[in-house]
Amino acid sequence: MKKLIQKARSAVRKALQPWLYTDRLRSVAVDELPDSVAQRRLYLIGNGVPWSAALLCPCGCGEVIQLSLLPDDSPSWTVSFDRDGLPTLSPSVWRTNAVRISFCGTGELCGVGQGAHV
Repeated sequence: MKKLIQKARSAVRKALQPWLYTDRLRSVAVDELPDSVAQRRLYLIGNGVPWSAALLCPCGCGEVIQLSLLPDDSPSWTVSFDRDGLPTLSPSVWRTNAVRISFCGTGELCGVGQGAHV
């Protein structure tokens, strides 16, 4: 009975996922970065094991942010997935361009402006 309830709960969570997590990034595995990058998508680039990640800046400026997933690179990031299969980048990303934003690994803005921090 306990397993049946867990399976039902999991099925309901998966069915509601598009409405519950509208602000979260969704991962897309690709061999190469596409010419047109979509909002709210985290592209995991590489054949089999991803070596790079890319996404549009969540501030809306339209710039593509590319991040190394290679552990020997500096800086480098890691990608993990929660129980619903949604990705999280770690550590958070800090943009030092004119926009000066930081955003959490889920793609949500953590701060905007000169005093922004993670």
